[in-house]
Amino acid sequence: MLFYLLTIFIAMVIIAISNALAVPFDWYNLLWIFINVVIGTVAVIAADGIGALIVRRLLPQKWFLPERRLFQVSKKEHNFYKAIKIKAWKDKVPELGMFTAFSKSEFKSSADKEYLKRFIVESNYGVICHLQNAICGFVILFIPYLFEGSFVQFPNPLSIWLPIFVVNFILSMLPVFILRYTTYTLTRLYNKQVKKSLMENT
Repeated sequence: MLFYLLTIFIAMVIIAISNALAVPFDWYNLLWIFINVVIGTVAVIAADGIGALIVRRLLPQKWFLPERRLFQVSKKEHNFYKAIKIKAWKDKVPELGMFTAFSKSEFKSSADKEYLKRFIVESNYGVICHLQNAICGFVILFIPYLFEGSFVQFPNPLSIWLPIFVVNFILSMLPVFILRYTTYTLTRLYNKQVKKSLMENT
């Protein structure tokens, strides 16, 4: 979590400074740049949270089962994650399982079929939640236009709000990579236990 918070803070500082250097020095301009950076960051975080809540509450669990073809991870995709050295940095990305009463930060059993199934389902939910966060974060670009002509002043959305969207996109995609990387192994363990159960019942 510290890594993400630090990244967000550094990104806010860089965005604010780069915008401040692009306009004539004026305390009024600096104030509005600062306000926009803060509002944009809060807005995209809120959008992420609302989107994730909608996914969790409205999409049925049967859509996220291990057997769903949509969530199958190919060997080629798995090799891509290894190529980007995912093991070296994946632990720096926060795991938000505490919000679903199922933590994915600790693996407890490779032999419990139901546990593996739940782990995969939660991972698949996480993939969709983070994907929609990454893609739908663009809605913040429309916020300045909603207040156009009012006392609230927004500079060019492309100078502040677009970089915020880009940072959010990157930070949202990292968990997707980790979840997909993990699901590759989990699915194989799960399929092994399914076959074992079938053999025991025949």
